[in-house]
Amino acid sequence: MNLKDYQYFKKLSELKNFSETANFFGVSQPTITYSLKRLEESYGISLVERKSFANSLTLTYAGKQVLQHVNRILLEDHLITDDIARIKREKVIMGWPPIITNYLIPKVFDRLRDADLLNAIMPVPDSSSQLLAKLKRGDIDLSLLGTTMMPQEDQLEYQLIKEHHFKFIASDKRDVSQIHSIADLFNEDFISLDEGSVHNLVLERLIEHYNVYPHTLFQTSDYKLMLNLVKADKGVSFVTETAIQGISGIQEIKLDTVQLPSFYILFIYRHSMVGNETLAKLMHIFKNI
Repeated sequence: MNLKDYQYFKKLSELKNFSETANFFGVSQPTITYSLKRLEESYGISLVERKSFANSLTLTYAGKQVLQHVNRILLEDHLITDDIARIKREKVIMGWPPIITNYLIPKVFDRLRDADLLNAIMPVPDSSSQLLAKLKRGDIDLSLLGTTMMPQEDQLEYQLIKEHHFKFIASDKRDVSQIHSIADLFNEDFISLDEGSVHNLVLERLIEHYNVYPHTLFQTSDYKLMLNLVKADKGVSFVTETAIQGISGIQEIKLDTVQLPSFYILFIYRHSMVGNETLAKLMHIFKNI
């Protein structure tokens, strides 16, 4: 079976229309029809159910199953190109989520410098969720990552670097002696990190579980701005302890009745990636922090 048939089938499953699929690839409609016929003859089963209106279709159960494998085959084909490009460029594109980067890189900076690796890294700053998606697509080679759950994808390998915890925080100037519950806390002016962060996802779980809503005064994607606002006593916030290591002017608000998940710091890469000497050195350094 050729990859073009798989590409046609994938797009056909998305557009659910033969004419639109043909137009997308700039081919005739019979080309798409014959391609589908080859797949169905190869697997000995119907993959689509044709509708009587608008040249449309739906996937059969078998078609949905084939699509699962087609997606993986086409992804692997894409990753082959990306991995060969990585080997040729002799540099590693690495995801650097801001909070974790500021925590970890100072700890390994000397080792990276001594191994002549500082110039071998092409950093890509982004949120952990976006970096994970980029890693799966092959847009980056490996990444640091912050998560509350270990990745379950078969194509990914990871190394746990550190387990941290989430904290409710306030300025050390603020009297927090009367904050005994999460309801008390959420009555305070709240400064939160935006929807793209793992912090926001955990906060949403807390809202759902305890049926309380924070009085959100301000939301930002810049965790350093959030910390500066908290230090200036403009409000309270919620963040992983990774972000407040060595930061003065901030106190933890302890709520014994609130259960918070762990925050796992990972070094993560694709299982199928074969590394060169540069990649091997990087893996060794970050796996042995």
